[in-house]
Amino acid sequence: MLLFDITCGIALQAQSFSVRDFLNVAQMASKDISRFMLKKKFIVYKNNHGVDSVPISFIPKVKGWKSDDIPQLRIDVVQNDDCRYLIWHTTSFDEFLEGQQSLVKRKFIYDKTKNINTDSSITFQKNNLSIVTNKEIEDSVINYTFTLKEKKIPDSIAYADELLQFDSNEFLESYFGKENVKTDFYYFSEKDLKRCSVLFSNTPYQALFVWGDETNLDNLLYIIISNIFPTKSYTENGIPNTSNEWKFQNGIHSGMALRDVLKLNEMDFTIYGNKSDLGFMVKPVETGRIDFKKMGIMFRCPNCFDNEIFNQKEISALDIAKANLPLKVFDIVIYP
Repeated sequence: MLLFDITCGIALQAQSFSVRDFLNVAQMASKDISRFMLKKKFIVYKNNHGVDSVPISFIPKVKGWKSDDIPQLRIDVVQNDDCRYLIWHTTSFDEFLEGQQSLVKRKFIYDKTKNINTDSSITFQKNNLSIVTNKEIEDSVINYTFTLKEKKIPDSIAYADELLQFDSNEFLESYFGKENVKTDFYYFSEKDLKRCSVLFSNTPYQALFVWGDETNLDNLLYIIISNIFPTKSYTENGIPNTSNEWKFQNGIHSGMALRDVLKLNEMDFTIYGNKSDLGFMVKPVETGRIDFKKMGIMFRCPNCFDNEIFNQKEISALDIAKANLPLKVFDIVIYP
């Protein structure tokens, strides 16, 4: 767990709640949160017992409070399997601004083109934490929010699929070390470059992360496992000499023969042929033991392009195997 020492407190009504409190609550055991909030003189506003992922809300204990009153401060807690969400609502712009300033002082990274005095929506990141600030209108009242997501830190990483836990470049760097994560430009198409992150670049364990948000390098779209990446640095530095060594929990790995993939899947599947723009890629449908919607597989066979069997849009993988063609797994793409 990360420890935070944020000294900036924010006075709210009769009680106080600070950025330090906010960050500490995010990392407490679930059983300790209610006790802590009660000590801070907060009461439960809404508690949906027995319903997963529905927030427990806390508001300050105020004399004369009526159930139909709109609270000026509310803290929502949502617990999922691999992360916890905390949403801090306040109607005070001064408290909102002071909270953002506290995050900057504590060296949370954010888009420096944003102005915390005028931009209401900013993403702050530090290690396994991300906090998105926003302004919204609820029941005709302006609400300023801090939405915190705390990702569970893995004990270890053994398989490539476990890399899907890392949903930001910041989280990647905090776990694997900045020296092992390089930002690069991915050729999304011939003319379209997108910022990406490469873990263990030019090694047998390299993996490429493509982000939905190129500015904050978060919101993971997919991960590519291969020994060749369509990135700017690859074109400059050449091809790694070794095959990619990442393995997947279902048994798939780079260089695996088509026959072995068929055995793992326990069912035939479809591969696109030369008359498709996706030639040699597995058709993304659910069939057998492998979910090809969640795992995209591209085969390679240097001497197969002129083979008559590929002169069609789609081919049975079983038919290709019967023809004794040496297709092997080349690229593997995995999706969250």
